[in-house]
Amino acid sequence: MVLKRNLCYISVPFAVIIFLQTNILFAATPAEVISLQADNFTHIQFKRIKANRITYQKQQLQIDVDNSASILMQPFETVQAINKVSFEWRSEGGPLIRDPQHELLRNGDDAVFKLGLLLKSDDDSINPFVPSWLKQVRALLTFPSEEMIYLVVGARHAPGERWVGPYNKRITMISLASTDAGSGWQKSTFQFEQAQDVVALWLMADGDNTHAKFNVAIKNIVLEKSD
Repeated sequence: MVLKRNLCYISVPFAVIIFLQTNILFAATPAEVISLQADNFTHIQFKRIKANRITYQKQQLQIDVDNSASILMQPFETVQAINKVSFEWRSEGGPLIRDPQHELLRNGDDAVFKLGLLLKSDDDSINPFVPSWLKQVRALLTFPSEEMIYLVVGARHAPGERWVGPYNKRITMISLASTDAGSGWQKSTFQFEQAQDVVALWLMADGDNTHAKFNVAIKNIVLEKSD
């Protein structure tokens, strides 16, 4: 009888511990690891610009740039309230941007890699006089979007600095810091002051404006969301 009582006494706290641990897990900020597979992205190409060569392998994305530019787009079925973004990257070479001032100009608007977040807009009006690639983007979207944030690695601007995209004033560029993640990989993270309502993800590397040739690999893209 004593042994049975002791066993019962032990089992109750154990169940409570499991319950508390489960609650802690559910209370944590939900995070989504983006699956880097070809069927999860649409390759958006520009009419007069050579497209990048894209390779997917073992949950890594390889982008080969040769005086080229193109976009990988993943629209979301629901609006995602994104608090934080992180990813790992490594590159050989990069765009031929001289300094931060050059980066402000159209002929310096290249990046070794930039992760774009398309933000939800209340304006669903359609301008018919847009290029075909932009029509393709709008056809893929579940929700309208008129603004974007680009998180840029390898930029000439100092980490944390922001500037307006030279091709579109509704694009905010943010330079990210990077830390050593081993084996040539760099890790970049950005925490927003408040959650951003995101309707699609863009992945892009470009060297068309600076006539650059380089390659970049991406892995472990994680989007942390508010409840």
